[in-house]
Amino acid sequence: MNFVNREFIDSRSLAYFQFLKFQSDFRRFIPLSRRQTFAYRLNLGLARPYGISGGILPYEKYFFAGGSTGIRAWQPRRLGPGSFTPPTFEDGTFDYRFEQPGDILLEGMFELRSKLYGYFDGAFFIDLGNSWTFQEDLSRPGANFEFSRFWREIAVGTGLGLRMDFDFLVLRLDMGVKAVDPARPVGERFILGNFFSSFLGERGQTVFNIGIGYPF
Repeated sequence: MNFVNREFIDSRSLAYFQFLKFQSDFRRFIPLSRRQTFAYRLNLGLARPYGISGGILPYEKYFFAGGSTGIRAWQPRRLGPGSFTPPTFEDGTFDYRFEQPGDILLEGMFELRSKLYGYFDGAFFIDLGNSWTFQEDLSRPGANFEFSRFWREIAVGTGLGLRMDFDFLVLRLDMGVKAVDPARPVGERFILGNFFSSFLGERGQTVFNIGIGYPF
């Protein structure tokens, strides 16, 4: 947008944004045997508005964490940012109805893929990461990135996947389970035990993802 005359923008009442955005996505697939493969993905993203933008990015330029191709134990775009605690329902479980945009994204996905029988493949995965904002957000306490605490705000999810690989098409079902939830108070964030203490854990702890193709 820096190459466009500002008068051209103002005369047409168009929204004007200035920002820098960087994203790096690294993937590797390591064959362990004829029937097993270890795959992992590291994803880092940064987006920073400047100038006339007034600290605001176009909504589609924000980063979002969670979903079938990200941290699969969270619903799409519902993880984070940081240690922000979403509103709760009357039963005390989190209200994940609202998307949570962030300026910073850090994801790591690790998956052991195995041939089962015929067209069926299985997977065991561990996902970790979160999103953050550069600046403090008064409406979302704990959302901003700080070196002193960001490592304690890394969400961890694990789970199992079932895939039908027809060569030309892969159908996928992943069950993600929240293991470490940064939205909870420090000392109470490891919740994997809740999954084993009750069927599928507490409300919202287990997320099922249906997709086409591999997650990465």
